[in-house]
Amino acid sequence: MKNIRCERMKGGLSVFLVCVLLLAGCARTAPVSYYQLSALEAARNVPATAEAGTRVIGIGPVRLPEYLDRPQLVTRLTPNRLQLADSHRWAEPLSENIPRVLGENLSALLGADRILLHPWPSSRTTDYQLLVEVLHFENESDGAARLVVRWSVKGRDGRIVLPERRSSHRIPATAQDQERLVAALNEALGSFCREIAQELRPLLVKLSRSEL
Repeated sequence: MKNIRCERMKGGLSVFLVCVLLLAGCARTAPVSYYQLSALEAARNVPATAEAGTRVIGIGPVRLPEYLDRPQLVTRLTPNRLQLADSHRWAEPLSENIPRVLGENLSALLGADRILLHPWPSSRTTDYQLLVEVLHFENESDGAARLVVRWSVKGRDGRIVLPERRSSHRIPATAQDQERLVAALNEALGSFCREIAQELRPLLVKLSRSEL
């Protein structure tokens, strides 16, 4: 009788261990989706401007807070609580993706072909240098994308030509699926690029006139 009871216990334990291993295997193989910010389609159709065609615009450094320096997408549930999505991740660090998209969007919006991303060789000089500090870049609990940045622009001689300012862009999400949430973040970054382009155009015109 004791042997039968032991055999039953061993059998039950074996089934339990098999279930645990299967569950662990499922956890390890859970699919992960990867996302990337991209240049805005509307920006690519903006005609080039003569003032910006020969100008060199430097992008960066672009600084991000540590909580965004991770592969997982971040959602802000409350002012003090964040949620990380392990199954939804950035395909590359935001510290690389954001500057590149800034450069692509500004190149198209301003018609500027000569864009440098920080750090560039010391032998290269820029007509204008965009300095950016990202304060917030995440979806909120309702899905809306929120981008808050401090930024300024330096001229050729290193002096500030556009003093530091704080910009905030909030874009509602059209749906709650993760791809639409990332699209809202992408649009928030694009809106910020349009703001920068609007401020840079008068400077480019002024620089061109000063060289006549």
